Amino acid sequence: MNQGGSSNLIEKGRISSRQLAMLLFTLVISTIDVYLPAVVAGVAGRDAWIAVILAVFYALIIWAVAIALAARFPRQTVIHYSREILGPFLGSLIGLLLVIFFFFVGASVTRILADIMATAFMPGTPLVVFTTSAVLVASYAAFGGLEVIARVNEILLPLGLAALIFVGFGSLPQVDFGNFLPVMEHGLGPVNWGGVVLVSILGEFVIVLMLYPYLSDQTRAGVNGLWALLGLGAAMQIGVLAIGFFTAEVTAAMNFPALEMVRAIRLGPLMTHLDVVIVAVWVGGIFIKLALLYYVVTLGLAQWLGLNSYQFLLAPVGIWMVVYSLFAYHSLADFLVLEKKVFPGDALFHTFLIPLFLLVVAWVRGGGAKG
Repeated sequence: MNQGGSSNLIEKGRISSRQLAMLLFTLVISTIDVYLPAVVAGVAGRDAWIAVILAVFYALIIWAVAIALAARFPRQTVIHYSREILGPFLGSLIGLLLVIFFFFVGASVTRILADIMATAFMPGTPLVVFTTSAVLVASYAAFGGLEVIARVNEILLPLGLAALIFVGFGSLPQVDFGNFLPVMEHGLGPVNWGGVVLVSILGEFVIVLMLYPYLSDQTRAGVNGLWALLGLGAAMQIGVLAIGFFTAEVTAAMNFPALEMVRAIRLGPLMTHLDVVIVAVWVGGIFIKLALLYYVVTLGLAQWLGLNSYQFLLAPVGIWMVVYSLFAYHSLADFLVLEKKVFPGDALFHTFLIPLFLLVVAWVRGGGAKG
């Protein structure tokens, strides 16, 4: 078995582990604080803040498995070494399942962006206008490659963090922490499921299985990813402030609690329409997420097919992404139900069970790097 040898990586660009951590942070935070507070409030209620802590703990396990697997094959993506570990048929099937998973996540992100714009700002505009525009912009970034996406993210992420901190501090005067009491009123079950729902999004960190070979300092990837996860835990607690702001019941009934928090913030008579500024920053983060997923899907599909370029796949994949995003579900309410009842199991199968299975088989068979 190949000991982590190189394969047709296609992409020639390189990024640092710090840039990877920043991409991972944006990948999750761009959507998880927009609508997930409503989902977790509907599951865990006023104990959503505990669910966040559990989710970060679960995500650390997923990250440890993913980084251990990636480190065994430092010059290959999961598309390549899954075939070495499991053989050409089963390995190809596993690789294709991961590509399809990232495709579905990308299509869902496209639809979320369209729903935000249509629901909050331009309700009369057809969704296809937003989805097509989003995919076109993302395809331009994906065409430029991983380095381009990472560098744009380095510019946008500080703006996103500033917006997040603004929302947190701006809402604190109106937060009633009594809305978080009593603690664990309904036991551990709802809290644990809330953590599972959240970790299904945090599990997107397994995108590292496609990006690890392109790191210039691979030995730092694990630690930097750990810091990104801890930072996400703090950021999600800011999102959970919506429960103190509105109560758990009201938050669970909202589509975009974070947006409603911004609209409710009062900083004087001249500080109005802050939601437009904040949403502009959020949209930038969502575009980065979509571009990264779009890039990974086309890159993975090209590697799976044995092609020498991924760029010419951008158009057909983009068309399918737009089509799927429009017909995947009827409304945002349907999507939120899927997030609570269907997506956690599907996500954990792809982000935890598949990498764990590959890692165990590689360890048993002695595949990959030993050190």
